[in-house]
Amino acid sequence: MIVGIEGFEDAGVYKVTDEIALVQTVDFFTPVVDDPYWFGQIAAANALSDIYAMGAIPKTALNLVCFSPKRFDISILKEIIRGGADKIREAGASLLGGHSVDDEEIKYGLSVTGIVHPDKVLLNEGARPSDILILTKPLGTGIMNTAIKGKLLNDDRAMGLARVMATLNKTAAEAMLSVNTHACTDVTGFGLAGHLKEMIRETLGVELYTGKLPYFQEAVEFAASGLVPGGLYRNRDFYKEHIVTSRSDFFFDIIFDPQTSGGLLIALDPADRTKFEETAVRLGVEYHIIGTFLEEPKGKILLA
Repeated sequence: MIVGIEGFEDAGVYKVTDEIALVQTVDFFTPVVDDPYWFGQIAAANALSDIYAMGAIPKTALNLVCFSPKRFDISILKEIIRGGADKIREAGASLLGGHSVDDEEIKYGLSVTGIVHPDKVLLNEGARPSDILILTKPLGTGIMNTAIKGKLLNDDRAMGLARVMATLNKTAAEAMLSVNTHACTDVTGFGLAGHLKEMIRETLGVELYTGKLPYFQEAVEFAASGLVPGGLYRNRDFYKEHIVTSRSDFFFDIIFDPQTSGGLLIALDPADRTKFEETAVRLGVEYHIIGTFLEEPKGKILLA
């Protein structure tokens, strides 16, 4: 075993040979959008993201399904599975089967296995002072999904949100692996602040540039009106002691927003910035330089 449960990593890693290690993860959740096909894509992209965050390539997947054919038309399940299968195919992986449970609350996701060279596993810890912090998707999906549940987001904007969440981190990972990356994770349920805390532990600090943080514009208005997910409050209560700021505005909230199928959070050697940017542009990868890792204050996130 190379990576187990002790380091709060995105996936487990088991060495098979000197050249191959298996990377394994599992994730599933309830629908975040109304369209079952898009829900299937989003849930699959979310599960596959943990493989990319470890620097690995996804190879196989198993469906995890909770569905009640007595309560819902079976066509809904078919569309969910179709969405997941299309996203697995886009990732270049193979769907091997899965397991279903009769449950009145719909849930869907994947168990995914990938491969990586044992010496090239990326962990969430390993950033160095002066490393550049890069994020590859906008923040605010938790707030936006809450607005969808409240029927406050129009169809066009809801579809735009779905496309972002369903976007694989595949090409972002390709850009990341083309340079000297010191650490990586993806931004999901613990929000930007929570996953940054996993990266810095008590050994580093990090400064965030609020003017560079990418986010959905509508999230500002929704957050101001109090339309935020419960997970945002839980994240804020748990991680706020690690934040150094005098701000109490939107940016203080957005860093705690729990993300669905968020972007990669990358600690990049500053010497490789130009090469990363050139590769990202060539591959069509969205990326944002949102901060810098610091020697001090250790364990703290500075919100500039």
